[in-house]
Amino acid sequence: MSADGGIPLHARVFGGGAAEVSQVVGAMKDLRAMAGERDFLMVADSKLVSYSNVCALLAAGVQFIAPAPAVQVKDEVYAALDLAQATVVDWTPDREAGKPTERRETYRVLEDTHTLTGPPARAILS
Repeated sequence: MSADGGIPLHARVFGGGAAEVSQVVGAMKDLRAMAGERDFLMVADSKLVSYSNVCALLAAGVQFIAPAPAVQVKDEVYAALDLAQATVVDWTPDREAGKPTERRETYRVLEDTHTLTGPPARAILS
């Protein structure tokens, strides 16, 4: 999206059977071509986070933000989070806008580093 009004800069239609995780590198290459020499930040959902996608983004020097996929984070990690260390985000989703402030959900953000394991050894050997 553009910074001056949210105008879409890149869109691509994929077949319903196309895996989102396999589309990240192509989108990154398209955006890199559009950005030219300028840096850009790629913001995506958890489908961005795979070993091959992260390696490609890092190799291209593309900065990115994406949540870790829930299946990669064990329940114990979430249980151990310290909410006192989290920053409250001043954001209200549209579905909550009509509720009184005290009845709205609260959103908090913690920044962390998540280490991805590499591909299985058999993938490296083949």
